Amino acid sequence: TMHDAPVWHFETMDLKWRLLTHSYALLFFTDPVIGNYYLRFARDYFRYHDEVYCAAGKMILAMQYEKDVLFGDAHNPGADLDRELVGGYSSLHVRRGDLQFPEVRFDSATWYENTKELWKPNEI
Repeated sequence: TMHDAPVWHFETMDLKWRLLTHSYALLFFTDPVIGNYYLRFARDYFRYHDEVYCAAGKMILAMQYEKDVLFGDAHNPGADLDRELVGGYSSLHVRRGDLQFPEVRFDSATWYENTKELWKPNEI
């Protein structure tokens, strides 16, 4: 039976099979001290490094500045930003094709129609 098997193998390389979970969630350690160690390891190291977030912030700030120079107040760029240089930018994380159900796959026009009340005027 499955409970007696020392190892389970899940086929996920074929397009007809999907494993919708984090790989480290499938590991089980009988010793909770070791299990917690590896969960903390995944939490602390399986992520983007701070340099990636800093670079993304610089790109967003550059887009905000360019928007103000091209379309806004060229003499006062960044006027709509708060003291932490935030504002005028929003994003939406869209996962396309992750789910196997066709009714949850939307084109960009449908995404916009479903979320347009969330966006502020003139946001990038």
